[in-house]
Amino acid sequence: MLGIIRVLTTEDQAVLGKHGKIMEEDFHIQSVSRCIEEQPQGIYNDESEKAAVPKIVQLAEEMAAEDSIDAITISCAADPALEEARQAAGIPVFGAGTCGAYAASMLGSNVAIIGITEEVPKRMKAVLGNRFHSYLFSSTVRKTTDLSRSGAKEEMLKKAEEAVEHGADVILFACTGFSTIQLKEYLQAKTGVPAVDLVEAQAIAYYLIRKS
Repeated sequence: MLGIIRVLTTEDQAVLGKHGKIMEEDFHIQSVSRCIEEQPQGIYNDESEKAAVPKIVQLAEEMAAEDSIDAITISCAADPALEEARQAAGIPVFGAGTCGAYAASMLGSNVAIIGITEEVPKRMKAVLGNRFHSYLFSSTVRKTTDLSRSGAKEEMLKKAEEAVEHGADVILFACTGFSTIQLKEYLQAKTGVPAVDLVEAQAIAYYLIRKS
């Protein structure tokens, strides 16, 4: 079973389990999701990421102690506390950002990343190497909670179209919240280029581990 660490604090079980539900429906993966405490707006800048690191490490250690969990994913594009969680858990730990970047690298040569933060997630850019094309974000969609408002999908479409117009042949998401609003299907239909969804990329990574 896959342990999913959510970096958005919520008591809404539907929200908490959304990523796991996608993995179960599309990949038949069983999972359990838990979230860190006291971060209702998730991770959206350096300060919020720094605050989340010890919480993620503690949660990874707790989840790894459960016999049913054989791997853990940190479902956040920035892959916060990835190395620290690996050391603490003692079982395979991977992150949404690197999973997505590796998947995007197989699909094209000019990968544009779209997200909600001002800076591109460092691990994603490092994995892409010379396949990195550009990073774009909307000034009005800056936190995960902004994705639920009217017009958010249209704002991200504008950024994707801008990237494609300038030569991008793959769109890589830098926010796991894009899965919740089903942005992949929307963008692919509008732009005609593949989009890499981070929740799906994590599921693929676990599928390889589970089958090994």
